[in-house]
Amino acid sequence: MRWFADNSELNGIKADCMPDILLFGGIAVASEDERPLRKAIEDVKDSFGFNRAPIKWNFRDLKKTYIQRNQEVIYNKILRKSKELRQQIFTTVTHIDFTIILACIESNSAQKNVIKSLKPELTRYVFNNGLMRYALHVKDEKPLRAEVILDWPDKKDSSPFDIEYESAYSRGTTYDYHEPYFSGPLKDLNFLDTPVFASMNNSTLLQFADLVVGATREFVECCIGKKPGGFGLDMLKHVKHHFRCSSSNEIYGRGLSVASRSDVFKDNIKEGLNTLL
Repeated sequence: MRWFADNSELNGIKADCMPDILLFGGIAVASEDERPLRKAIEDVKDSFGFNRAPIKWNFRDLKKTYIQRNQEVIYNKILRKSKELRQQIFTTVTHIDFTIILACIESNSAQKNVIKSLKPELTRYVFNNGLMRYALHVKDEKPLRAEVILDWPDKKDSSPFDIEYESAYSRGTTYDYHEPYFSGPLKDLNFLDTPVFASMNNSTLLQFADLVVGATREFVECCIGKKPGGFGLDMLKHVKHHFRCSSSNEIYGRGLSVASRSDVFKDNIKEGLNTLL
């Protein structure tokens, strides 16, 4: 089993100066489900021009990649229909087995310099919150091996993920606060001894993780009143039943971990899961 995970961020209502809410996570997929999921997504992409064409929630971010590959014609074709492409992907994969596991954290500060200085710590924290849920999922499912596949990190700095993963793997605790993983150490759950970093441009399932995180980002914006609704929320509705513990109506805290000192923020997300999705 592998957890394909990516990150995103957004400006909350208290700090419009820079992003103060971080999202991290994606999809956990059993080895036997990887091929049908990848094929379903690539069949949709193929109908828009090329089955190996990189995609993202914010497709314009890929313009440089397409230019470097001399694929501007394909880029422009997909750009014109990127909304339709994403919609077809979300509706096509609903019957395939995968599990959405995400974490969300709100910074305690509204000051730009403080938010910036705390970002590595917040990144570790949001990563360990997602990793904890994935580890519990692995403990329940008992695969022969578990892996964590991450997109190349910002500024190519993998240290927030490396040091957190090493602590979880060897000791079963978080790096910063030594809080225990309820799953126990990752080494006892047949986890690979390191996270794997890959290029999203070459990984269809990392690209799908980006789509899921992007849609969830817009869902959070709706929850905190920055949007009345929209495309991201509509897409997430198609895959709501894929969130971890959705069958028991316990997505909050299990499929979507939320961390904040603000009870209002946490309550807004919890309410959104019940009323918006």
